[in-house]
Amino acid sequence: MYDTIVIGAGQAGLATAFYLKKIKHNFLILDKGKEVGESWKNRYDSLVLFTPRMYNALPGLTLEGESHGFPTKDEVVKYLKQYVKEFELPIQFLTEVVKMHHQEGIFTVETNQGIFQSKQVIIASGAFQSPRIPSFASNISKDVYQIHSTQYKNPSQLKEGNVLVVGGGNSGAQIAVELSKERETLFAISKKITYLPLVIKKKSIFWWFDKFGILKVNSNSFFGKAIQKKGDPIFGYELKEAL
Repeated sequence: MYDTIVIGAGQAGLATAFYLKKIKHNFLILDKGKEVGESWKNRYDSLVLFTPRMYNALPGLTLEGESHGFPTKDEVVKYLKQYVKEFELPIQFLTEVVKMHHQEGIFTVETNQGIFQSKQVIIASGAFQSPRIPSFASNISKDVYQIHSTQYKNPSQLKEGNVLVVGGGNSGAQIAVELSKERETLFAISKKITYLPLVIKKKSIFWWFDKFGILKVNSNSFFGKAIQKKGDPIFGYELKEAL
């Protein structure tokens, strides 16, 4: 019987575990991956975060490097492994939660590796685990090679010829820029693109957001709703230049 079970060994799960360890809590992290940082490791090769190191570090351990600089995905993987080792966080890998129920104050967590019981459960599995692929994709000719961004690694995966990138998030923007350097690239997006600089006066834009209180804006406030309505911007001007 655990005091707490944490589901997911990503940044949220590890940060939670840091504080649970600090108060000598009896807890266990469950993760369906085979190692910490696996989701980062499986992303595309050229991925560079648009948030600086100072805002990617977890409590208790600095992310090495220039604080206003931007880490690669491999840096993040290395850091997360270091974090687990540094604080000796208990993680059981290859353990996928399939069902959970609560009765008489106890959570019973059913997994592919057996049943666990706990007084509390913290779900830290993330919000973007399932790729969103439109139904009409199956109607497109088999001669057209289709791949989701979660499966994309580098340009060598693709067939010869031009390529269409669908979706204007920051991942789509980075991938489109990379592909445009070696082949004709088309870019499909449903709204006007808003660009923001990555750095202002040698400091990350997120540092400025923090100073002006934007990072702590309540989602239900007037300003918070206005930000949500506007949608996610593209950070940096590489895509704008490529277009």
